[in-house]
Amino acid sequence: MTRRRTTMRERLARLVAAALAVVAAAACGVQPTGVIGAGGPVETRGRAGTITVYLLWQGRVVPSVRPGLPDHPYLALSQLSIPVTSEERARGLYTEVHRPLQAWMVQAASEPQDMGSLTVDLSSAVPRRRVHWSRAALAQISCTAQAVPGIRDVLLWSGPGADKDGWGSAQCEDYRDLMR
Repeated sequence: MTRRRTTMRERLARLVAAALAVVAAAACGVQPTGVIGAGGPVETRGRAGTITVYLLWQGRVVPSVRPGLPDHPYLALSQLSIPVTSEERARGLYTEVHRPLQAWMVQAASEPQDMGSLTVDLSSAVPRRRVHWSRAALAQISCTAQAVPGIRDVLLWSGPGADKDGWGSAQCEDYRDLMR
């Protein structure tokens, strides 16, 4: 049996492998450190809370509570155009708002900090055309908007009494006859 001679390169590779094995074996355990403080309890700035969405039941407007999202105060308006939840459907609820909406608050400098008008528009994802809202849809939109804390008035694209630019005003109280 003939023995092959190892080259310098092979010997160096074996030496490096052995050195790495020794280092790995020495560092494999976790050294005790004692108790380390992690600070105080977790703090969150936004509170999800709930939102109130006005849906329809047998043609009448009824409130339905859904989970909210922190820092999304007008989420309820965009929720009007999505399908009702399975629980809401089981209760016989539905929506007549079939176009996606977006909303933002407009506040005059002279108004109190927590009061303003909510502008409700079609989402920028849909073509900008005049819309014919049913009375039930108008009730859903205006009552949902006015359920948002601090909202006094609702300015709606293609709303009742729309001006030449297409903006009209809607108030929940105008639809009392549709309230359950």
